[in-house]
Order: sequence, then structure tokens, then C-alpha cells
Amino acid sequence: MKQDFRKPSAIAIAVSIPQEQREAESNQGFLVKILIPLFVAIALALNLPLSAIANPVEIAQATETETPSGTPDIDSSITREYEPAVVYIPDPQTQELVPQSVLLGADEPVEGAVDQIMQAYQGQDVGITGYEVNVDQSSQEAEINFEVDAPRGEEAFQSLSSANQYSLFEAIRETLLTEPTYNVDEVIFLANGDSFDI
Repeated sequence: MKQDFRKPSAIAIAVSIPQEQREAESNQGFLVKILIPLFVAIALALNLPLSAIANPVEIAQATETETPSGTPDIDSSITREYEPAVVYIPDPQTQELVPQSVLLGADEPVEGAVDQIMQAYQGQDVGITGYEVNVDQSSQEAEINFEVDAPRGEEAFQSLSSANQYSLFEAIRETLLTEPTYNVDEVIFLANGDSFDI
């Protein structure tokens, strides 16, 4: 499966929640506490039936039957199955790999894990424009082919500092080789179709 390095495709749930998110959730809770009684009071004042507010299932069923036949189908990426997994993400301050719990598409967990690592990578830019992940279930091999702008191909990765090599390649290796979810025994890296060893 070919991935564009610049576009996230997997859904992740980080173990820790950022402060801004906690504040936003607190503000949402405050608004809900105020808005629901306000809407009920308005509905009562206008003599609106409260059953419409209290029974959204009937409204949803009525909406489904009135839907025109020309509407597009539901996006299956939203409704597909997900499974919990662990991905090792490099911590830029400590230079260590930190396990994070994520939800990955059940049909392509290896691709989702690599995508999570690539999205978190903050190291040197060596001209990676995309990558493709191929998994051979019979040999339990994962092949990651990086598309690199630089005509140097694999030499672009050799020029990375050891810290950047570690944060990218070891994060992928650690994730895929240590977690049974992925069922991978060997990781092969390629640059523009040519294998290289780091």
C-alpha cells in the first residue's frame, strides 16, 4: 500500500491527552451543562413536543427513509474495523522510543503502524516524498520502500545522523518486530526500490 508521507491515514489515540484538549473538553462540558437546560426551557416555553428531543431514534429512522437514492455511499474508512496496537515513537528530548497505544485498521495494521511512525518523525529531511509498505504473510517480512527525491537513493539515509537513523529505522523495527499484532519477523528497507542496510 502506497502512502503519502505528508498525509496522515491512521487513527491514533495517544496515551496522554494534551493540556489544550483537556481544557477544550472542560469547556465543552460546561457548555453542555448550560445549553441542554436552556433548550429544554425554550422548548417548554414554545410548547414544542419534548418527545422530539428525547427520542432521536425515531427522527433518525424517518430521515433514513426520506433519503434520496442518488446520495453517495457511506465512507468505509469511517466504518471499518480497528484494533488496538502499540507503536514505538521516538521522544526527541530523551532520544528513546516510547510505546504509544493506537487504533489501527484491522485490515492493514503494519501499514498503519509505519504511517504513525512516519507522521511522528521530526528528524532531518532527506527528501522522503512517500513510501510503500508490502507485507508477505507467508515469510513474515515487511518491506518498506521509501521514495526519495534525492538521486542518491539509499545514500540519503546513510547521511542521517545516528540519532535520526535510530528515531526512524529503529522505531519501525522495534514496533514491527516486538509486537505480536504485526506478525513480522524481518523488516527490509528500500530506497527507490533498492535495498539498503542501516
